[in-house]
Amino acid sequence: MSARALASPPRRKGPSEPALFLKCLQSDEAENTKLIEERQAVYAQIKDVARIPELDYAPSRRYTEAPIEEVLFPLIDASKCILVPGAYFGDEGKGKTVDAIARHPEVKVVARVNSGENAGHTVIGEDGHKYDFHLCPSGLLTPGKVNMVGPECVMDPVSFMEREISQLIDTKVEYKNRLFIGNCHLVCPHHKLMDLIGSFYAPNKSTLQGMGPVHASKANRRGLRLDHLFNDRDDAAERLKMDMSAYWGALAHAGITEEELMEKAKLSTKIQKHCLDFIAVAPADKCKYVLDLYDKYVVKNPDFPPRADVSYLLRKTLAENGKVLLEGPQSYWLSNAAEKFWDSGTSACTCASGMLAASRINLAEPGLNPLVINIHKTPGSSRVGGGANPAAFVPQNHFANLGASKDHFESMEIDWRQVCTEYFGSVEANGVLKPGLHSNATGTYDLGVAMASAACIHPSHREFGVTSGRPRVVGFFDCVAMAEVMMAQGPYCSISAFDRGDDYDEYGVIIAYVFAHPQGLTMESNGRKFESGTVIRAGEQLPTQQILGYCQPIIKKVKGWRDTPIFARSEWWQAQQHPVQLPGPVCDLLDTIEHFTGTKVISIGNGPKGEDIIYIKPV
Repeated sequence: MSARALASPPRRKGPSEPALFLKCLQSDEAENTKLIEERQAVYAQIKDVARIPELDYAPSRRYTEAPIEEVLFPLIDASKCILVPGAYFGDEGKGKTVDAIARHPEVKVVARVNSGENAGHTVIGEDGHKYDFHLCPSGLLTPGKVNMVGPECVMDPVSFMEREISQLIDTKVEYKNRLFIGNCHLVCPHHKLMDLIGSFYAPNKSTLQGMGPVHASKANRRGLRLDHLFNDRDDAAERLKMDMSAYWGALAHAGITEEELMEKAKLSTKIQKHCLDFIAVAPADKCKYVLDLYDKYVVKNPDFPPRADVSYLLRKTLAENGKVLLEGPQSYWLSNAAEKFWDSGTSACTCASGMLAASRINLAEPGLNPLVINIHKTPGSSRVGGGANPAAFVPQNHFANLGASKDHFESMEIDWRQVCTEYFGSVEANGVLKPGLHSNATGTYDLGVAMASAACIHPSHREFGVTSGRPRVVGFFDCVAMAEVMMAQGPYCSISAFDRGDDYDEYGVIIAYVFAHPQGLTMESNGRKFESGTVIRAGEQLPTQQILGYCQPIIKKVKGWRDTPIFARSEWWQAQQHPVQLPGPVCDLLDTIEHFTGTKVISIGNGPKGEDIIYIKPV
């Protein structure tokens, strides 16, 4: 029997028409009815969970706006190596903080040291032009700073030139003397296609950027680095041929031909032309095709940035008393070293310690004193891709299974104010959410589906992945997950998008989870047993996502601040005498987060521009 015959049923395809999508989300449709029934069953197990004392915490600390020179710069002054990693599941808005740190006069270099183009960040230039970067550091738009892409990064040279460097060329941003590329591992067409092949026999939640396969090549000591392109072509071809054996094996395992692969690849917006051309080339000519491609895009391309030994240059900068800034890809929880979520994360070690390791900086460097500024986001902690997310309004894969898009969400015509009122009204005294339905002119939906859909397209949220394009599944600020991040690489944190709270009458903070298995099973993680009703508080041992997938949030409600909007260009904010004491509800949310996570919040975001950061200090 072929591998295809044994394959799991294919993932449900997203509807092409809004009307069909609405039906998929309505309470009388099979998939959404199943979700509603599951929520009711779980609620029956946890509705009588005792109210935990933490829900009675009364925030009282006040915060005031302060100059960057008073808050951020003293931290930078005390360190020679500053790291900016994400503190959740990526897409936290790291670019603005990177830009702010890069502008410190003693910071000489901004570097990306690991991961690849599956990481994405949006950077807005001083002229308002928006750049979508993947490997390029955000500091590339900061005048006078040297930027580097380190040797532990993985790079598809075709994508890099067509998607990133082309933006700089088109807008006449000078990069030749400010961007240096290390001896990166190369993401070849067969790596990206191996990601796609996986979807023939199992649901594939990959970004289709070849990350797993290329890191497997790296671990197997196969594949190519940039240096191979400039040296013995026969040796490069031999290495490539050896590495492609995994591609042929993947096709055989899936029980498909290249012709069948081509048909599927043509249907994917993620598969680029050079990968389609690779499929079409005869097997004996594939190595030549790839090396000719890299000759065109790298070796003989005058626009390819200069190459350098990045690790050496970082150490040299430090030895000359310059400061270096390491810009994190993805986040702490997407790191391959994050035990709790490793099976749904990326393939590199993207936590702060992984960034340091990939930089090859000497940790004994005098005065190094690494400084970590973690980046989070609220309201609306978000995640793209599969895996557990107890803070989310819907199960993490719900919209992915339906092929959801921005247009589909907009066709639901959800009234933001109405759905928020209904949602917060369903949070019971013990912090557990009582399942409910939301109805409007377009249909009747699960309340969580309605809240997630409305939040995703809210004008101040716009939650769609830069690389994947998928809707991010959103929820409230997750103090439980954040507390573990702070224990690992805290205490300093900048929280992006705080101005989103401008449009909330009430907001929620997740201060604990409660475990509820639908079949009443007891599970175990690292020696701790979890049975239905087990409460996991912020600061306690966190189980793996096999257990977190059955956890529900315990929500502490705080007041919103619609009457005092902190958005940088709001009338209220501009009318204040600065520095201003922050509105009471903003302070209450900050106090609550600091109290339950052990973080020290140094700044909050209040708009999309680089300068839209409010640096804060307690009064």
